[in-house]
Parts: sequence; C-alpha cells; structure tokens
Amino acid sequence: MRYLGILAVAFGVAVGGGATAQQRYDGAKIKVLSTNSAYDLELKKFAHEFTEKTGAEVQFDLFGYAPTVQKVSVELLTRSDSYDVVYLGSEEFGRYASGDILEPLDNYIDMKSADVQELIAPVLRLYNKDGKQLAFPHFAATQLLYYRADLFEKAGIKQPPQTWEEFRNDCDLLRKADIQCTALRGQPDTGENIWFWGQVLYGFGGKYFADEPADLTPTVNSPAAVEALKWYTDVMTNFTVPGSISATFDDVVIAMQQGRIAMTVEGAPTAGRILDPKLSKVVGKLGFALPPGGVSGRFPPFAGQAYVIPAASENKAAAAAFLQWATSKDLMKRISLDSTFVAITRTSLWDDPEIRAKHDYDYGHGSFAATYAETLRGAPEWYYPRIPEFKEIGDRLGRALQEAVVRSKSPEAALDDAQGDAVEIVKRAGYLKYRYTSPPARFCAPVRARTEPS
Repeated sequence: MRYLGILAVAFGVAVGGGATAQQRYDGAKIKVLSTNSAYDLELKKFAHEFTEKTGAEVQFDLFGYAPTVQKVSVELLTRSDSYDVVYLGSEEFGRYASGDILEPLDNYIDMKSADVQELIAPVLRLYNKDGKQLAFPHFAATQLLYYRADLFEKAGIKQPPQTWEEFRNDCDLLRKADIQCTALRGQPDTGENIWFWGQVLYGFGGKYFADEPADLTPTVNSPAAVEALKWYTDVMTNFTVPGSISATFDDVVIAMQQGRIAMTVEGAPTAGRILDPKLSKVVGKLGFALPPGGVSGRFPPFAGQAYVIPAASENKAAAAAFLQWATSKDLMKRISLDSTFVAITRTSLWDDPEIRAKHDYDYGHGSFAATYAETLRGAPEWYYPRIPEFKEIGDRLGRALQEAVVRSKSPEAALDDAQGDAVEIVKRAGYLKYRYTSPPARFCAPVRARTEPS
C-alpha cells in the first residue's frame, strides 16, 4: 500500500562541482547545533561514517527543544559563524528566510536529482522561499488522536471523538467512570500550546488573520477564537492531569506512555516513544484516529524540522554534503530501525517492509501508519502563517491561552489583549496602514492592508 506516494516532489542530489557525500573535505570541521531528539542522537552515533567518506569531522551540540530554539535564534540573527548546520522548525522559518541569513542549498545541490525526488513535497515547500530551497527536512510532523480502547469501552464510548465537542463530552463520560481523560500542551509557546490549539481555532471557524496574505489584520479575538479558547479552557481546567497548565509535548507523551490518561491529541512522531516497549505501559492498548474537527472541518497540525546552513558558515560545501548524507534514504531507514524515530520524510520508506514491521502499530483499533499518512495528506501547509512575525504573535497568543486557563483573565479579555499586541506587531512590520484604537478589535470593521507583506 502506497500511503505517501502522492507526496513525492522533484528534488535533487548533486551538481557537477557541487557538494556530494563522496567528495573529500579533509581538514574541515562541521559544527552542528540541534535538538537531543531521537534522530539527532542517532545521527551523532553514525557521524563517523561521514567522516570516513569525506574527511570532514563533525561536532554536535544537542540541547532540549526550547534551549535549541533560543540558541538558534541568537546564532542566526547575529550572523554568527560558530555553526555550519543548525536545526530549524518550520514555525520559525519565516523569521530567517529573508535577509541572507540562510545559505540556499541550490548553490550546491541539484534540485532535480533523483535521490531527493521522494522527499515529501509539502515538507520541502515549508522551507522554500522565492524558489530557493533553504533546508533539507528530516522530520515530518502532524498530530493524531491517541486513545485507550480498553478505557473507552469501560466508559461506554463506542468510537473516538470526531469533533472537539465530542472530545469534551467523552472526557465527561470518562470522569464519571473515574478515568482520567487527557493531558494537553499548556506551555505558552508557538511550538507548544499554539501548535495544538491552532487546529481547534480553525475547526471552530477562526483564523489568525483576516485574509492572509492579502489582509494581515489580526483576528485572534474573533467570536470563533473566543469559543475555541473557551473549549480549551474548559478541557484544561476540568479534564487534564495536574501540571497540564505548563505541560510540554514531553509531559503529554509521558502521561500517555505511563497509562495515566485515556486519550490525547499529540504529535504522530511521538508514537515511537509512547510505544517504546522498554518504557511503555500501553503497548497493545492504543487506538489511532484523525484529530477531531469542528464546524469548519479537520485541520491536523502540520510542521517540519530541518537542517539549514547559516550564510555565515565557512564550510558551506562540506555542510551541504553533510545535509545530503544526514537526510539520505539509507541513513534515515537505519535511524528509524535503530530508534523510536517515525517522522520519516522519504516516501519510499513508508512502504519499506522493515519499517512497517517495526512501526506500523495496529492493535485492532486503527493502523498508526495509515492514520499518520492520512493526516499528512490532509494537513494544511498554511497551518502556521509564514510571515516572519508569526513566532512573536504565536508566543503572545500562547500566553493569552495560559492566562485564560489560570483564570487571571477571561477568554475574551485574554484574546482582546493579545489582539492589541498582535496589531502592534503587524503595524511595526509595515503590514497595516491604520492606527489601532482602543475598542476591542472583534467589534472593529476590517481595515485596509498592503497586498504584499513588506
């Protein structure tokens, strides 16, 4: 069965005189800044093979997600030459895609070469700016609904929730059966609570901007957004495990892995960790389904993780060769078979019998691989707005969500304040041509905006 065949894209490997993993770079020292994820930890284990092939030494600095994002920001925005390869999540791409911060890979790699034709097209496009490819993705992420079929049966729930309202109602049924319902991301950050909540916002009919990219008037306090936050506040307040208010994806994964909750909506790539036989208490008990939706449909989160080359690097050709090697089909397969990594970005590996044998978890309540592939086909590439300022807006909105959950502000007040700050951010960026006044923006008429972001 070809789950991701439709996602293939024309991409390439090497041009004459360009970087290849076979070319020698004796004496070069490539410094890599990334996360301590399963992929990076395995990559570090295999790096000696790249050195043997090319002569280039590789040094890794691996940190947790938040420290990595912070350090990447400093390194890229200061045009530092300390690193030759750095991690970049797609939610951050807009901040660095302009201004000659990143080195175009087109300068070293033939984008029509067969080796990378099978890289998943939407993930590649997340890192393309004005026709230039600025990163190679090693990680394709969406979210799934994970649920305990045994606990659902105990609570009298016959199928996984199809809508966010059903999700909340199922939580009520689970509570009545004395079963803890869920854990959700609560940490205020674009890559944490906003990564989850965006799909709720879209499902309720809301959006971040009036008409991106033509009209970048923020709409984060629209009636639909308020209803989406009320839902989130209700579930976080009444149905999540203690500590969810500041939970990261790690906390949610551990809660499910240890059997503390009946269901959650969390990253598909975390399935390998949730079902790690050495640590998991839920092997054989999980079902997999699409995330719930709302009146506007389903909007599974979509994001990528990739490696980029800072324009300030003094080892660009060797770094480009490293990127090709680090995201190659053979190495990605070995990493997946040797670890919990399942966020594969190469289409052929989804059909690989060995990969399927290890990672196609199916305990009679839905195939993980089939569900993951379906979310990848349906997830919107525009899940994160691509303007450079969205990270700032998303982080501010993440704080608003937490303010509502801790009841320091009502959902309406929290989003009104976030709306005001979002408007100031886009005004400062030059996207709007009006002066924001005091009335809550959800009561204001749409305003004229530039057709193209500045």
